[in-house]
Amino acid sequence: MRLLLYTSLLLALGTQCVAQEDTTRFFVEAGGVVATAQRTPFWLRANQFGTVPLENPFAFVKTGGQVTLGTNPRKAQLHLQGEVVANAGRFSSLLLPVASASFRYRRFEAYVGRKKEFFGLGDTLLTSGSYAWSGNALPLPKIQIGTRGFVPLGFTKGLFAVHAMMAHGWFINADSVKNSYLHQKAVYLRLGKPHWKVHFYGGVHHLAQWGGQWRNPVKGSNLTLENGKLPSDFGTFLTVFRAAEAPDPNAVSVFDALNRTGNHLGSIDAAIEWTTPKSNWLFYHQHPYEDKSGVFFVNFPDGLYGLRWRKSTPASSFAITQLNAEFLTTMNQSGYEITINRRRFDGADDYFVNYQYQEGWAYHQRVIGTPFITRRWDTQPQWYNIKGGPVQNTTISNNRVKMVYLGMCGQFSSNLTFVLRASYVQNHGRPVLTDPAFPLSQTSLFLKLTKTISNAKGIYVTGKLSLDRGQWLPSSAGGLISFLKVLR
Repeated sequence: MRLLLYTSLLLALGTQCVAQEDTTRFFVEAGGVVATAQRTPFWLRANQFGTVPLENPFAFVKTGGQVTLGTNPRKAQLHLQGEVVANAGRFSSLLLPVASASFRYRRFEAYVGRKKEFFGLGDTLLTSGSYAWSGNALPLPKIQIGTRGFVPLGFTKGLFAVHAMMAHGWFINADSVKNSYLHQKAVYLRLGKPHWKVHFYGGVHHLAQWGGQWRNPVKGSNLTLENGKLPSDFGTFLTVFRAAEAPDPNAVSVFDALNRTGNHLGSIDAAIEWTTPKSNWLFYHQHPYEDKSGVFFVNFPDGLYGLRWRKSTPASSFAITQLNAEFLTTMNQSGYEITINRRRFDGADDYFVNYQYQEGWAYHQRVIGTPFITRRWDTQPQWYNIKGGPVQNTTISNNRVKMVYLGMCGQFSSNLTFVLRASYVQNHGRPVLTDPAFPLSQTSLFLKLTKTISNAKGIYVTGKLSLDRGQWLPSSAGGLISFLKVLR
């Protein structure tokens, strides 16, 4: 298997069953969604970069395109991308999920703006979603520098290759703290020359939300600082970069003094890839961390485990071209005890929850990481105020899950493709305090069919069906139909 890096995907191993937008110049798509319940079914909205409304029915129109100035990839290039999505329904919206300008020079890229991205070692087409950054939320505006794919280290004669990036971004209009920043960096290594049948991958993805202004600072309290302004100077950036403790605890909020400056999280990833003449296999693991206990694997076996098979030979008739199986567990969380400065590792990691940035690891009402860690407002109404965690009523109400997922894609013929998804989840709430109603189970199913009306004219029609049944999400069955016109 090769590293797939089309314009909107970085640091992700994967492939595709059908052609993607990186091969097009411009497109326009129109369609609509309707379901039996007001809440849009899970697999119609999950991992759609925050562009699918949470409530239906609605109609949508999206258009976008890209232009590359400079045709020689060995020389400097300027790549421009844009996409606009208009939704008309109970809550109409106009979204700009993609708007970026990228400077490229050989294997280096720097960009400013928004892009559709996945981060983490794993499959990109059929995955249930990477742990820390899944493509579930609207992309954050960023300034980013990094490599384009894995770059061989010349002194190793291609035995080792590196893929790295660093970004500075902005959380705009968050709930409790406005105008906070994103710090993001990742480095991955590949062991194995390009022509080898087996490759080994490993790396670290680090994220932090920091700085900003409290919307409602508590007067006379160090919980939020007197004026509500969290430090955001260059010295604080260096502290966030190193994930270090604040040099002066009195200059930061009590949250930053007890933990690290900012809300830190990420994943430690590993993957093995095996290529045969007819297929490609990938086994991958993304191990979560939010503090030093996760870095030292005290929370093992938490994480995402995946196995992907992909057919390498082309087919003109019915064929299954890719299969994915994934298992996600976040049950351990380094135990149930919270003890500050009393032992080497603290427990109750409480994934994606932060008491300073109270929206948690979310942006524009969507979880940034795996969509199976859920906000309270995504559940059935009776669970909006469900108990859990040392602090009640946080935005993230469920982060202890066990999930099994299966995905399949293929074709009935050369002009009719399909995608199947099925997930089963046991939801266990949050660590420390758990509501006696837990565990609550949930099953979600999905089918997508894409028909090529005219390949020469770039006309396609897509139908999607999705079903939710269980105790956690609202039970619903719904569908989507859309028409796509590609201008090559």
